[in-house]
Amino acid sequence: MPVCQNCGEKWTWKQTIKTMFRLKCPHCGEKQYESVSSRIRGGVFVLIPLVLLPINAWLEFSLGTMVILAIIFASIVIGLYPLILKLSNKEEPYW
Repeated sequence: MPVCQNCGEKWTWKQTIKTMFRLKCPHCGEKQYESVSSRIRGGVFVLIPLVLLPINAWLEFSLGTMVILAIIFASIVIGLYPLILKLSNKEEPYW
């Protein structure tokens, strides 16, 4: 679970999901940024659709099946996001 780099408080899973897009500490109110290592780990989740495309072509899933699978995978990614999120006080460049 992420820890605020300003106040040192650990966020709960629910707090992380609530502040997922703005990353503002629920304890001290300071803006936090996703660390580079966390962004790189989160980028692995982008590979999931790239894996699904050839599987869809090979197994010839219907559109409805692919939509259901996409919803399931998106739910899994959102549910795992708080576990891989690491915070930083400032926005860090990739390089």
